[in-house]
Amino acid sequence: MKANLLIRKTISLSLTVAIMAAYSMVTLASNGKFAGEIRVIGSDRSAEVSVNGETVRSNRSIFSTSTIITPANVSAIVDLGSAGKLELAPGTIVRVSFDKDSASALLSSGTVNVLSTENGVQVDSADGTSKLLKAGESSGTAAKQQDDDNDGGSAWWLWALVFGGAAAGMIYVATKDSNRADLGGSGTVVSPNN
Repeated sequence: MKANLLIRKTISLSLTVAIMAAYSMVTLASNGKFAGEIRVIGSDRSAEVSVNGETVRSNRSIFSTSTIITPANVSAIVDLGSAGKLELAPGTIVRVSFDKDSASALLSSGTVNVLSTENGVQVDSADGTSKLLKAGESSGTAAKQQDDDNDGGSAWWLWALVFGGAAAGMIYVATKDSNRADLGGSGTVVSPNN
Protein backbone atom coordinates (compact mmCIF):
# COMPACT_ATOMS: atom_id res chain seq x y z
CA MET A 1 0.00 0.00 0.00
CA LYS A 2 2.78 2.37 0.93
CA ALA A 3 4.62 1.47 -2.26
CA ASN A 4 1.62 2.47 -4.42
CA LEU A 5 1.31 5.80 -2.58
CA LEU A 6 5.03 6.46 -3.03
CA ILE A 7 4.83 5.66 -6.76
CA ARG A 8 1.79 7.98 -7.20
CA LYS A 9 3.53 10.85 -5.40
CA THR A 10 6.68 10.35 -7.45
CA ILE A 11 4.74 10.36 -10.74
CA SER A 12 2.71 13.43 -9.68
CA LEU A 13 5.86 15.31 -8.70
CA SER A 14 7.59 14.35 -11.95
CA LEU A 15 4.63 15.50 -14.06
CA THR A 16 4.40 18.78 -12.13
CA VAL A 17 8.11 19.47 -12.69
CA ALA A 18 7.80 18.59 -16.40
CA ILE A 19 4.82 20.94 -16.89
CA MET A 20 6.53 23.79 -15.04
CA ALA A 21 9.70 23.32 -17.07
CA ALA A 22 7.80 23.30 -20.38
CA TYR A 23 5.78 26.44 -19.64
CA SER A 24 8.73 28.34 -18.21
CA MET A 25 10.62 27.68 -21.46
CA VAL A 26 7.74 29.18 -23.44
CA THR A 27 7.80 32.24 -21.19
CA LEU A 28 11.56 32.58 -21.48
CA ALA A 29 11.35 32.31 -25.28
CA SER A 30 9.02 35.33 -25.42
CA ASN A 31 11.22 38.43 -25.68
CA GLY A 32 8.38 40.98 -25.46
CA LYS A 33 9.46 42.69 -28.66
CA PHE A 34 6.76 43.95 -30.92
CA ALA A 35 7.44 43.52 -34.64
CA GLY A 36 6.32 45.67 -37.55
CA GLU A 37 6.32 44.91 -41.25
CA ILE A 38 7.93 46.84 -44.09
CA ARG A 39 6.61 46.97 -47.66
CA VAL A 40 8.98 48.30 -50.33
CA ILE A 41 7.51 50.26 -53.25
CA GLY A 42 9.67 50.78 -56.33
CA SER A 43 9.58 50.84 -60.10
CA ASP A 44 10.44 47.14 -60.35
CA ARG A 45 10.05 43.98 -58.28
CA SER A 46 13.66 44.02 -57.15
CA ALA A 47 13.27 47.32 -55.25
CA GLU A 48 15.17 47.24 -51.95
CA VAL A 49 15.72 49.38 -48.88
CA SER A 50 18.28 49.12 -46.10
CA VAL A 51 17.22 48.12 -42.57
CA ASN A 52 20.05 48.30 -40.02
CA GLY A 53 22.56 48.00 -42.87
CA GLU A 54 20.92 44.91 -44.35
CA THR A 55 19.28 45.05 -47.78
CA VAL A 56 15.63 43.98 -47.57
CA ARG A 57 12.61 43.65 -49.84
CA SER A 58 8.89 43.68 -49.09
CA ASN A 59 7.10 41.79 -46.33
CA ARG A 60 10.02 41.77 -43.93
CA SER A 61 9.66 42.08 -40.16
CA ILE A 62 11.32 45.00 -38.45
CA PHE A 63 11.87 45.63 -34.77
CA SER A 64 12.03 48.73 -32.63
CA THR A 65 15.03 51.06 -33.07
CA SER A 66 15.52 49.96 -36.67
CA THR A 67 17.26 52.41 -39.00
CA ILE A 68 15.64 52.44 -42.44
CA ILE A 69 17.21 54.01 -45.54
CA THR A 70 15.22 54.35 -48.76
CA PRO A 71 17.13 54.96 -52.04
CA ALA A 72 16.28 57.86 -54.34
CA ASN A 73 13.77 55.90 -56.46
CA VAL A 74 12.19 53.68 -53.79
CA SER A 75 9.67 54.39 -51.03
CA ALA A 76 8.49 52.14 -48.21
CA ILE A 77 5.46 51.66 -45.98
CA VAL A 78 6.13 50.56 -42.40
CA ASP A 79 3.13 48.94 -40.70
CA LEU A 80 3.45 49.06 -36.90
CA GLY A 81 0.00 47.69 -36.12
CA SER A 82 -2.04 49.90 -33.76
CA ALA A 83 1.01 52.14 -33.18
CA GLY A 84 0.67 53.45 -36.73
CA LYS A 85 1.51 53.11 -40.39
CA LEU A 86 4.27 55.28 -41.88
CA GLU A 87 5.20 56.04 -45.47
CA LEU A 88 8.87 56.79 -46.07
CA ALA A 89 9.51 58.91 -49.16
CA PRO A 90 12.42 58.18 -51.50
CA GLY A 91 15.75 59.37 -50.10
CA THR A 92 14.71 59.05 -46.43
CA ILE A 93 16.91 58.05 -43.49
CA VAL A 94 14.93 57.41 -40.29
CA ARG A 95 15.24 55.44 -37.06
CA VAL A 96 11.87 54.04 -35.99
CA SER A 97 11.15 53.11 -32.36
CA PHE A 98 7.84 51.56 -31.36
CA ASP A 99 5.95 49.30 -29.02
CA LYS A 100 2.41 47.96 -29.06
CA ASP A 101 0.71 51.35 -28.58
CA SER A 102 3.11 54.12 -29.62
CA ALA A 103 5.70 55.01 -32.22
CA SER A 104 8.40 57.61 -32.65
CA ALA A 105 10.85 58.43 -35.42
CA LEU A 106 14.19 60.20 -35.56
CA LEU A 107 14.32 61.67 -39.06
CA SER A 108 17.81 62.38 -40.41
CA SER A 109 16.73 63.27 -43.96
CA GLY A 110 13.79 62.83 -46.30
CA THR A 111 10.09 62.76 -45.46
CA VAL A 112 7.86 60.65 -43.21
CA ASN A 113 4.10 60.62 -43.88
CA VAL A 114 1.80 59.20 -41.19
CA LEU A 115 -0.87 57.12 -42.93
CA SER A 116 -2.67 55.93 -39.80
CA THR A 117 -2.23 56.09 -36.04
CA GLU A 118 -4.31 55.90 -32.88
CA ASN A 119 -2.11 57.98 -30.55
CA GLY A 120 0.02 60.01 -32.98
CA VAL A 121 3.62 59.49 -34.00
CA GLN A 122 6.37 61.59 -32.41
CA VAL A 123 8.81 62.69 -35.14
CA ASP A 124 12.09 64.35 -34.16
CA SER A 125 14.08 65.90 -36.99
CA ALA A 126 17.83 66.32 -37.26
CA ASP A 127 17.37 70.12 -37.18
CA GLY A 128 15.95 69.90 -33.66
CA THR A 129 12.23 70.21 -34.44
CA SER A 130 9.82 67.80 -32.83
CA LYS A 131 6.20 67.18 -33.84
CA LEU A 132 3.42 64.82 -32.80
CA LEU A 133 1.89 63.85 -36.13
CA LYS A 134 -1.65 62.61 -36.63
CA ALA A 135 -2.87 60.56 -39.60
CA GLY A 136 -2.45 62.46 -42.86
CA GLU A 137 0.36 64.71 -41.58
CA SER A 138 3.99 64.60 -42.63
CA SER A 139 7.37 65.83 -41.50
CA GLY A 140 10.62 66.32 -43.35
CA THR A 141 11.93 67.85 -46.56
CA ALA A 142 8.78 67.54 -48.69
CA ALA A 143 6.61 68.69 -45.76
CA LYS A 144 8.71 71.88 -45.42
CA GLN A 145 8.37 72.58 -49.14
CA GLN A 146 4.61 72.06 -48.86
CA ASP A 147 4.44 74.46 -45.89
CA ASP A 148 6.39 77.06 -47.89
CA ASP A 149 3.90 76.72 -50.76
CA ASN A 150 0.86 77.14 -48.49
CA ASP A 151 0.89 80.92 -49.13
CA GLY A 152 -1.33 80.22 -52.15
CA GLY A 153 1.42 79.16 -54.48
CA SER A 154 3.26 81.28 -56.96
CA ALA A 155 0.29 81.42 -59.36
CA TRP A 156 -2.27 83.19 -57.14
CA TRP A 157 -2.02 86.23 -59.37
CA LEU A 158 -3.10 84.12 -62.37
CA TRP A 159 -6.37 83.22 -60.64
CA ALA A 160 -6.90 86.86 -59.66
CA LEU A 161 -6.44 87.87 -63.31
CA VAL A 162 -8.95 85.25 -64.54
CA PHE A 163 -11.63 86.22 -62.00
CA GLY A 164 -10.99 89.93 -62.54
CA GLY A 165 -11.39 89.56 -66.32
CA ALA A 166 -14.61 87.60 -65.90
CA ALA A 167 -16.00 90.22 -63.53
CA ALA A 168 -15.04 93.04 -65.92
CA GLY A 169 -16.76 91.25 -68.81
CA MET A 170 -19.98 90.79 -66.80
CA ILE A 171 -19.96 94.45 -65.72
CA TYR A 172 -19.44 95.62 -69.33
CA VAL A 173 -22.35 93.52 -70.65
CA ALA A 174 -24.63 94.61 -67.78
CA THR A 175 -23.95 98.35 -68.27
CA LYS A 176 -24.13 98.39 -72.09
CA ASP A 177 -26.76 100.80 -73.50
CA SER A 178 -28.84 98.18 -75.24
CA ASN A 179 -30.72 95.47 -73.44
CA ARG A 180 -29.45 92.98 -75.93
CA ALA A 181 -26.22 91.06 -75.45
CA ASP A 182 -25.03 89.92 -78.85
CA LEU A 183 -22.78 86.95 -78.34
CA GLY A 184 -21.82 86.76 -81.96
CA GLY A 185 -23.01 85.06 -85.04
CA SER A 186 -25.81 86.08 -87.34
CA GLY A 187 -26.30 82.77 -89.02
CA THR A 188 -29.59 81.13 -89.88
CA VAL A 189 -30.99 78.73 -87.34
CA VAL A 190 -32.54 75.61 -88.81
CA SER A 191 -34.86 73.59 -86.62
CA PRO A 192 -35.48 69.91 -87.29
CA ASN A 193 -39.09 70.30 -86.06
CA ASN A 194 -40.88 72.09 -88.91
